[in-house]
Amino acid sequence: MLKQRIITAVLLLPLVGCLLFLPDLLTFSAILVPIFGILVWEWSRLLQTGKAGQSVFIVLSLAAVGGLFYQLYQQDFFSEASLPLLWYDAYPFKLLIVALLVWVVASIFVLLYPKTTKTLFRGPWLRGLFGIVILAAAWLAIVVIRSLLINVDYTLGAWMLLLMLVIIWGADVGAYFAGKTWGKTKLAPVVSPNKTWEGALGGLVLAVAVGMAVASLLSLELDWLKFTVFVIVMVVLSVFGDLFESMLKRQANIKDSSNILPGHGGLLDRLDSTLSVAPFFVAGVLWLELLA
Repeated sequence: MLKQRIITAVLLLPLVGCLLFLPDLLTFSAILVPIFGILVWEWSRLLQTGKAGQSVFIVLSLAAVGGLFYQLYQQDFFSEASLPLLWYDAYPFKLLIVALLVWVVASIFVLLYPKTTKTLFRGPWLRGLFGIVILAAAWLAIVVIRSLLINVDYTLGAWMLLLMLVIIWGADVGAYFAGKTWGKTKLAPVVSPNKTWEGALGGLVLAVAVGMAVASLLSLELDWLKFTVFVIVMVVLSVFGDLFESMLKRQANIKDSSNILPGHGGLLDRLDSTLSVAPFFVAGVLWLELLA
């Protein structure tokens, strides 16, 4: 299993690098749409509904992403000459605020599982509503991060996305190996029995280390204490993103969202943490005053 995961990761890394750095903003945003289409399809499998219900969810989710794409295009967002904008002060970017609130509620549901949460998520409606908001907002957040100061430094947004991914990957890799080596105390035994507090701490340490390393390479002007707090918050959010998907899979009684990635399961299984981190990463960029 570990060998398969490593091979898949090695094969995907060059593709991720090309996607982040090569396309212009419009092309990058368009390429993300079919990728999120796969995520939408995998989320539909968590709804425990028939083909008709899955189809409705897929159509509504893709319509939400497509609607955001159209609105950005209409607002001339993809024109480099129009950036940076006060995008965080206008619609549709206020969806990101909604996403922040949704993830706070989702985290509470994880903490309450299986008491009230199991009853609330018994039908497909709440799972579907959460899915539409979370997936559409994550697409928007990733596009926004890629657009950061693009008319000043074309690759800055790509590097910032890489920074976000490195923090998430560091937390995941650190948690895996620390958990395997020292893991004893269960983190969330009902939701995800394999996760431990020791693993989470190992992931946190590695994420802070690699996050600082990448930020140093980028020569970002940072308050390092604030940046450390920022990374810690991102790691906590990545854990809750992972646990929320695990909760939905447990509710749907499935192990993986799909088998599209050998050794990893589905694309949603790999990007669940990205979905939770991306909107908060945008907020963190503002908090760190990286746009000043």
